[in-house]
Amino acid sequence: MIRRGILLVILALVCVPRMQALQDKKLGIGVVIGAPSGFSIKYWQGSVAYQGTLGAGFGGGLAIGADYLMHTDAFANPRAPFYYGPGLFLGDVGFGGPKWSGNDLFLGARFLFGVDYIFPDHPFDIAFEMGPALLIAPSVGLGIELGIAFRFYP
Repeated sequence: MIRRGILLVILALVCVPRMQALQDKKLGIGVVIGAPSGFSIKYWQGSVAYQGTLGAGFGGGLAIGADYLMHTDAFANPRAPFYYGPGLFLGDVGFGGPKWSGNDLFLGARFLFGVDYIFPDHPFDIAFEMGPALLIAPSVGLGIELGIAFRFYP
């Protein structure tokens, strides 16, 4: 399972064409509403971005996540790139399958798909994303993560 994930990341890095920088400013800070809801940070490097989240699930608990996102010019507007990429999350909330107590710590992987709209004359973006998420430990569970992120680029 881990070998497949590493192979997928390496394959994506080799196959995804590089685009010019999508943002004049590289670091965005904001909020995400969804699963989880909380703080969002995104750091751009050309057509690739690193995204981090710190938030809570709907039933409470804390979760932290990190994603590696690849952006493509799939639409006619380069200010609205489509993105996809793998991520990991860690926390004390769960979804689907068995119910977790606040004392359990889970580890999971996800693969996000989304669209990021970059406002042309303002230092803001808005992103809509979703993707399957797989709990890996302490037991296996499957779910879908959805979110809307609003970020400011200082």
